[in-house]
Amino acid sequence: AFLWTGTRGAQSGLPMLRQAGIPVFYVPDKLAAGVRYLNDYHDWRERQLERGFGEAGDLSAEQKRAAESLEGGALTEFDSKALVSAFGVPTTRDEVATDADAAVAAAERIGYPVAVKVNSPDILHKTEAGGILLSLTDADSVRAAFAQVTTNAQGYDANARIDGVVVQEMVAGGVETIVGVSYDDQLGPFLLFGTGGVMVEVFNDVALRRCPITKGEALDMIDEVKGVRLLRGYRGSAPADVDALADTLVNVSRMAAQLEGSLGELDLNPLMVLPAGQGVKAADALAVGNG
Repeated sequence: AFLWTGTRGAQSGLPMLRQAGIPVFYVPDKLAAGVRYLNDYHDWRERQLERGFGEAGDLSAEQKRAAESLEGGALTEFDSKALVSAFGVPTTRDEVATDADAAVAAAERIGYPVAVKVNSPDILHKTEAGGILLSLTDADSVRAAFAQVTTNAQGYDANARIDGVVVQEMVAGGVETIVGVSYDDQLGPFLLFGTGGVMVEVFNDVALRRCPITKGEALDMIDEVKGVRLLRGYRGSAPADVDALADTLVNVSRMAAQLEGSLGELDLNPLMVLPAGQGVKAADALAVGNG
C-alpha cells in the first residue's frame, strides 16, 4: 500500500502505482484502517481454516413440506413456529383456538398461566395492535382475552385476516434474546443475535454473521454481545443454557442458507434461554416468505 503525499492533481507516478495494482491512500488514517481491515480478514480466514466453515446440508422431507408454507408470504405466529420447529428450533407449547370455548379448553390442556395472542398473517406486530395478553390464570380471563385481542386486532386493521388466537404456555426463568435472519442482495443470508429488552433496542447490542455458521462461530457471537453477562449468570442468577443457544443459532443459520430464495426474513423475538440444561424456547416467531 502506498501513502501519496503529493497533491491529487500531480499525476507523475500515480499511473505506475495503479498499473502495478498497488492501493493508493491519500491520508494516513485511511491507510491505517485499510491495513487493519486486511489484517483482520487474514486473522479471520486463518481461524476459519482451522475450525472449518459452516455447512447448510440438504433439506429433509419434513423440512421441504414445512418450507412450502412460505409460498404465501407472511406466516402467522403458529405457522412460523411450525416452520422453525422443522429446522430444530424448540418452541413453546401452542394451540390455535377459533372461539372462546376452544381457547379455554386449550389453556386447560397446556396448563395455566397462559398467553393469548391474535393469530393473523396480516398483523406482524401484535403488541402495537393490542393483540397479546399475558399471564392469564383461569378460564374467565382466557375467555375475556379471546374477545379483547380479536376485537383489538379488528380495530387495528379492519382488513386483516384473523384466524382466531394462539393459546401459549408462559415461559418463566429465562433470559430473553433475539435471533433474526435477513438477506443481502450480494452477500446472501445473515444471522443476527442479540440480548433482549433495551439492550438491543437502545444500545443495538447485536452480533452478525454470514450463514451458515459453525458452533464455534455461534459461541463467538454470544460472547460478542454485552448482554452475555446475563447468560453467564449475573448477581446470583443461574447461568443460562448457552450450549443449547449456540446449537439453535447454528440450526437457524443452516435454515437461512437452505431456504435462500424462499425465506425473506425471520425473527425469533423473544427466544428464551432457560437455565443450564433446560434448553431454549422460541416464545414468538415471524417468518416472511418471498412468495
